[in-house]
Amino acid sequence: MPAGQISKDKTRTNITFPKELKTKLDELAKKDGRSLNNMVIKILSDYVENINK
Repeated sequence: MPAGQISKDKTRTNITFPKELKTKLDELAKKDGRSLNNMVIKILSDYVENINK
């Protein structure tokens, strides 16, 4: 896959975060050895998975 392209099972979106929240998310991601993108995906996936329990 050429650089800059994403796989067909994914989509891009823009999200605007408060600066303080982004800073906290960056810190959490770093502690967990993740990228910010991966951390946000994990948080949202966990939320969606647990919302109906």
